[in-house]
Amino acid sequence: MVLKRWLLFLVVFAVSLTVILSLLIYFQAKAPFKDANKSAETYVTENNLLAQVEDAYVYNSSSTFHTIIGKTAKGEEKAFFIPEKENDDAIMEVNLQDGISKEQAIQLAMEDETNSKLLHAKLGVEEVGPVWEITYVNETNKLNYVYLLFDNGDWWKRISNL
Repeated sequence: MVLKRWLLFLVVFAVSLTVILSLLIYFQAKAPFKDANKSAETYVTENNLLAQVEDAYVYNSSSTFHTIIGKTAKGEEKAFFIPEKENDDAIMEVNLQDGISKEQAIQLAMEDETNSKLLHAKLGVEEVGPVWEITYVNETNKLNYVYLLFDNGDWWKRISNL
């Protein structure tokens, strides 16, 4: 009887310790991205580039950018691309009315896809300029990336069935 209690205690303790350590590692791993995004958001608001931030995320390509989307004091919707490294490219901006919307990009990328699950749609910068990156899993459970030019929605690149 005592042996069963000790065994149960050890199993519960080991599982609890594993869960706690996993959560600790997870949050420690996310901290740099969260801090960098917060820094980019602070930059655009303190420099009066945006009055209100609506979305912020990291976009990785040949260079890493923080995409900050929001509204200016005049109510214009804009996106700013802040490079990860200060010595990299200059900060870029686009007026969201000057290109296709996120919803339009998703519709264009997924129009021939049935039973596919959208993972995300991100606005970012590639060598051709601003692009929408649409990521989804198709019906055969394969990962797909579609890159559409922000300006007109033309297909730039497609990576299928990973």
